[in-house]
Amino acid sequence: MTIETIGLLASIFAVVMFLSPVAQIHTVIKIKKSDEISPALYMAMVVNCTLWTIYGVGINNWYIFTPNSIGAVLGIITLIVIYHYR
Repeated sequence: MTIETIGLLASIFAVVMFLSPVAQIHTVIKIKKSDEISPALYMAMVVNCTLWTIYGVGINNWYIFTPNSIGAVLGIITLIVIYHYR
């Protein structure tokens, strides 16, 4: 297995992991309540993904940039939904 294949697999699994808040977003919108969800996790996710995105762009590594930019966007969307339904 080449290092390129490992990078691709890691990127795919990172995107899958970052898609997990979508279920949370769906639930919050459905019940119109987000009191039981701590925004701290999603704030940390946004900061982490944003920093990795900047790093990935800086070293021109799309395996780092792509999944982390998706994670940052999904984290921001999740935070918006959480605070909207507070």
